[in-house]
Amino acid sequence: MLNRDFIRQFAHVISEGFIFIDSKGTIELYNDKAKSIFGILNNSSISHDSGKIEKGDIVIIVDNSLGKDDGYLSRKDLGKIGIKDEKITSGSAFIGIGKYEENDSQYIYEKNRENLEVLNLKEEFHGLDIECEIDFLDKYVNIIVNKMEFKLSYIYAIGHMVVIDPISHKVKFCQNRGYTAKGESVKELLDGKKFLGKGKNQQSFSVIGKNIYDVHESPLIDKFYKVAQGEKITYKNKSIEINGIPTRCSIYPIDYENKPSGAALKVEDTSLIKKIMKERDEAIDNLERMERVLYKTKDMYDNFSHIIGHSKKMNHVKRLIHRGSQTNSTVLLLGESGTGKSLLAKLIHKNGNRKSKPFIHVNCASIPEQLLESELFGYESGAFTGANREGKKGYFQLAEDGTIFLDEIGEMPKVMQSKLLKALQERTFYRVGGTVELEIKARIICATNKVLEEEIKKGTFREDLYYRINVFPIYIPPLRERKEDINELVKGMLPNICGRLNVNVKKLSSKAMYDLAEYDWPGNIRELENVLERAVNVTEGSIIHEYNLFLRNNKNNNEKEFVVKTLKDHMNEAEKHILVETIKVCKGDKKKAMEALNIKKTSFYDKLKKYNI
Repeated sequence: MLNRDFIRQFAHVISEGFIFIDSKGTIELYNDKAKSIFGILNNSSISHDSGKIEKGDIVIIVDNSLGKDDGYLSRKDLGKIGIKDEKITSGSAFIGIGKYEENDSQYIYEKNRENLEVLNLKEEFHGLDIECEIDFLDKYVNIIVNKMEFKLSYIYAIGHMVVIDPISHKVKFCQNRGYTAKGESVKELLDGKKFLGKGKNQQSFSVIGKNIYDVHESPLIDKFYKVAQGEKITYKNKSIEINGIPTRCSIYPIDYENKPSGAALKVEDTSLIKKIMKERDEAIDNLERMERVLYKTKDMYDNFSHIIGHSKKMNHVKRLIHRGSQTNSTVLLLGESGTGKSLLAKLIHKNGNRKSKPFIHVNCASIPEQLLESELFGYESGAFTGANREGKKGYFQLAEDGTIFLDEIGEMPKVMQSKLLKALQERTFYRVGGTVELEIKARIICATNKVLEEEIKKGTFREDLYYRINVFPIYIPPLRERKEDINELVKGMLPNICGRLNVNVKKLSSKAMYDLAEYDWPGNIRELENVLERAVNVTEGSIIHEYNLFLRNNKNNNEKEFVVKTLKDHMNEAEKHILVETIKVCKGDKKKAMEALNIKKTSFYDKLKKYNI
């Protein structure tokens, strides 16, 4: 009989992974090094019981290449968590959150991910704060649920999944290394397969007694099995991928009394070697172009020095702004009010190949609806009553070969959206009252503080226009998501504010700086600048203390938080309130309200239109 005790002793003293199967392909030995290579040691820091995904469970999937190392997951499988987008294809980078077997989900994907550095999704989903990220540079995926982190690195591809109980919000399942060997790929679990428990009190996963085909995926396994059955195959020190892991392998036949009794597989993990080789090749390649890269990097930071902040999110924004300035594609700037979208639009223009041409800033929210078409496209002589006798050029013509910045495009009336879409599609337009077709030569930058996907659902924004302008989207994070930049922002703003107000430069006390960092900044950069300017005005000495800031973080039930806004915004709110209350007092009689306010009819109705009353 084969001395298996000897083989076990031998297997545990060698430094390589060692797997032994009998002539039927059954695993009889699998040493700790092999378990380490293929990630099937039961060393998870997260504990959960065994079970399976059930209806209503909250399922989070992060996949850097759909269908690659996730059990051959397909778009059809994603329908099980309510995602049925036909545009998602094999190979897409994908992040999805959904309820199992229910039509309730949020997701994001990217088909062309070659130039993508990071793909992330942040959502509040059924009481859970969920943040997911795929980092294509550092090669890791991360899922954070209510501040609990589930992070996995990868070499080529990965399909990561976490399942949360919808009632208790406890972790029901979390993916970890070795999911292919354990039969816990994303597809298998979505198809209803049971998963194993994890943690100290759970039974350890064992491959002993399993068939080699149930544990490993690779063309090598066929050769391994054939050698175990007695076929004469030579396989020594060859590189091959097993379960998505690069290895170097050798196969040895095991005979007993001159009869085939099985085979042994020696495995070395070459992922580190491949990584070093790749880094070496990249270093050699980089040396050849280092000078050019250094100049480009220097230019990027010099040209975008106006963008204050070195947080990870703002460095990502700077890179995107730099790329946006080097292309003529339509850029869509997304972010809350006060995040600096107008400044970034100007920087994109200033650092592009159109910098010597005009930059035309159009605030779509400030132009009355009845004038917007003529302002954008211009009009011919006599086009309407009150028109200029010579006609007038519109903003698109004034922009010429420069840039037209359509700010607050989310506020554009639906009728005007249709006309703008047609102009952008055909790159031509007509003046109001005109018959000559004019060409759009300007590059387009748009901005909005609205979530356009939600506006599409409400029916206030055209979906086809959204796809037309959403060519190169850049999201500017709110200040509360990059508080590490506040200190740098204050250092940059405060001297300028003091200089503008013609006062000696002031500094902030430690407590004042702490309060600034603790505040959530609903008005973002604009609010920070206003708070600092007010503090400079009210501070008599050289030190600005916390009580000079007037931050109303602690509010009681009877006290409404004061949000710092521009004087114009406050006046607009007050004017709207007066109009609404006056119409109420006059019981809806607009003529009486107009007389009570002592304003002209045209002005009165313009204000009603402006405030959507």
